[in-house]
Amino acid sequence: MLGIIFSICISIGLPLFALFYSCAKKYYIPFFLGVFAFVISQPLFRLPLLDYLESHSTSYLMFSVIHPALITVIIGLSAGIVEELARYIMMNFFMKQKDWKAGFLFGAGHGGIEAVMFLGISSLVMMFSPVSNAYNIDYFIGGTERFFALILHIGLSIIVLQGVTQKKFLYVALAICIHGFIDTLVGIFPLLFESTNHVIIASEVSLAVTALVVISYSFILKRRKIL
Repeated sequence: MLGIIFSICISIGLPLFALFYSCAKKYYIPFFLGVFAFVISQPLFRLPLLDYLESHSTSYLMFSVIHPALITVIIGLSAGIVEELARYIMMNFFMKQKDWKAGFLFGAGHGGIEAVMFLGISSLVMMFSPVSNAYNIDYFIGGTERFFALILHIGLSIIVLQGVTQKKFLYVALAICIHGFIDTLVGIFPLLFESTNHVIIASEVSLAVTALVVISYSFILKRRKIL
């Protein structure tokens, strides 16, 4: 049960805290723009498109079978493209507050709604399930993954915001590459390791290291007053 409680704290508790903080500091618009950026780019666009291709495109299925590594790269990069472009559009055209805190809370909204949709809801349901103890470790791992994913989304949002404020699309491209890289690794590891435990460890370590590097860069921007 502790693993499920942990996942609820991460996937629901942290986003709610960020929401209340953004409202208290009058930064709720960047937060909700982050939410919209994720919802529009993933559940409303990319995921339905991938589902359609898997269900209706024989060419797509054949390509996936013949070139599993390449399709993994394409799918991973597609996540980076749609999400980071959504961030850029929201920040550039709809977000008036363009300081470091706005970027931080934009990322909290973006990663927060992802955590709620992909883990938080199922965690709440599982908490009241009679077989919850059987999935305790799985939800602990899921909570850990969502924590570092949230950190990564915050860091990527600040990188994109740097591109917006400095009018340099290169930073948006950098965010796309980082995002696509980590999503590609998550898909590549199952092709490299036979052991599920090895896949989980490699995926979580890669995500954690990338997230910490990106968020460290964002704090460097803050300390140097670039944002």
